[in-house]
Amino acid sequence: MTFDRFERWYESQQVNALWFKRGGDGHYYSAYPILLPLLLTPLYTPALFLDIPHMPVARVVLLARILEKLSASLIAALSVAAFWALAERLANGRTALLLTVVYAFGSQTWSTSSQALWQHGPSELAIILALLGFLWASDRPSGYLPAVLTGICAGCSVAFRPTNAIFFAILTGYVVWSRWSARRKTAFALSALPVPVAYLVSNLFQFGEPLGGYNHADAVFARGSLLTGLAGLLVSPSRGLLVFSPVFLFVAIGVYRWFRDGRTFDPQIYGVCLLVVAGHLVLVGKWRGWPGGFSYGPRLLADVVPCLVILMVPAMSLVERSRGWKLAFAGALVVSIAVQAVGVFCYPNGHWDALPLPANRHHERYWDLQDNQILRSARAGPVLEPYQLAWRFLTHPGTPAEQQLKGDGVKLW
Repeated sequence: MTFDRFERWYESQQVNALWFKRGGDGHYYSAYPILLPLLLTPLYTPALFLDIPHMPVARVVLLARILEKLSASLIAALSVAAFWALAERLANGRTALLLTVVYAFGSQTWSTSSQALWQHGPSELAIILALLGFLWASDRPSGYLPAVLTGICAGCSVAFRPTNAIFFAILTGYVVWSRWSARRKTAFALSALPVPVAYLVSNLFQFGEPLGGYNHADAVFARGSLLTGLAGLLVSPSRGLLVFSPVFLFVAIGVYRWFRDGRTFDPQIYGVCLLVVAGHLVLVGKWRGWPGGFSYGPRLLADVVPCLVILMVPAMSLVERSRGWKLAFAGALVVSIAVQAVGVFCYPNGHWDALPLPANRHHERYWDLQDNQILRSARAGPVLEPYQLAWRFLTHPGTPAEQQLKGDGVKLW
């Protein structure tokens, strides 16, 4: 479970490996939650036939990059399938498919969650499954299985990404104040608590802190400006949600129509999604690290993408009835998919995050209209590095490909 040799290797490559953290016993551990690696372990069973303990670290890193991409893509694909099932519970088949396209290709699900093992992919999947279980439980007021599954998925969402405590708290509040029987509420609680409690306990053993790698988050959270963070998250040229996915402008229309005609829609799930989005925006906006570091677009909003798309459902009846609204929606969706495609196929070419100055230290760069992340990445052209990695492994499985790639100027991390 320790990452001592990897930390030392990254240090020798002059890379500040923030994803490792020294534990109380002096060893290095992952700074991020352990649940996802545990669940993904079966996908890595082919690696058991390789001599990983004695393999050069550079080769392990190279192999990990390929397996990471495959795993992330699988998780994202599963979340798309789950979202389609959820959307079909809230809208007709055609609208559900259209909203699934928004979720899959017009949002950070494509450009972030499917590209690497960030926490956002499993976070989205857990939230979708929890909402799906919540609707199922509402339809079966006497069943215990839906309540249990809802609790398990809600608990896993926190263990995947601690910021989902907002989602967990809001969903739990709805369950507590619902008309569920006391036994069903108890079943939900008993299934929801074990996983996040185990996550906190494991952090205590490894780091001496219940939040583990996030133990300084509260101090950093207090230093940010909420208005600055919200403006940056929503409309800045290189991080704004409405710039990278303008289709989410229809969220405002959906929320307005839900408030105006709330009786025609399921009030519980829309209320949950609205409160989750609002709470998440406040949490991330108040944090001084709201840009999300070296990444494409509003990465830290990826977790609430399922809730954002659900909030669009009330607006879709307006889109279906009006030709003008159809054209507006289609245009916004096409632009969103095109911008996300730039992130998928061109980022990080152009190295906008680091040049000419590190954007995470010079936040004014996020507001630069002429030199923004989308245009520079698009002008730099497609990234060929992942295909070089895969081709090298397929054609030279027994040779030290990492040395050849390093000589070609391809970085391994």
